[in-house]
Amino acid sequence: MIADVNSASTTVTMNNNLTIQANFIATYTLTVVGLDGGMVAQPGIGTFTYRRGTVVNLIAVPEPLGYKFGNWQGDVAGVAAVNSASTTITMNGDYTITAKFNNVSVRTLTILSSGNGTVAQPGVGTFQYNNGTVVSLMAVPGSNSLFVAWIGGIGQIANTLSAGTSITITGDVTITATFLP
Repeated sequence: MIADVNSASTTVTMNNNLTIQANFIATYTLTVVGLDGGMVAQPGIGTFTYRRGTVVNLIAVPEPLGYKFGNWQGDVAGVAAVNSASTTITMNGDYTITAKFNNVSVRTLTILSSGNGTVAQPGVGTFQYNNGTVVSLMAVPGSNSLFVAWIGGIGQIANTLSAGTSITITGDVTITATFLP
């Protein structure tokens, strides 16, 4: 009788008297606004339509250097965790939200090697990281050589006597992996 009961537009074959009822499902719009400092990977930037009660994933991604996720702003009543870059929003109304990104200081880590060995992770050279980043370090001694210690970065390196350790970036710093002989 009804060609497509799920379509907003369809045809009805009338073989006798019929009573037809249209059922409507409430839909709401989610408008996601972009700001400098990052992007919204899910659902993206723009306006999206969802059925009432739909749980929508929200994923904000800050630029790799100089920014970190701050919070979700705007119509955040349905947002599960406004301070989390990865969260959800339950669509029980029309919402406009913005992912806010905060500036953070960019710091320089310079890594040197002294003696017969090298630094495999992140390498020998100069690198930039957001302040507060934890960076893995891996020193690799050359043949017939031993790792001695990391020099520099006092208080920032987790274990200066371990070839495999980490450093918390709290300022510009130069460190040296030392090897003997």
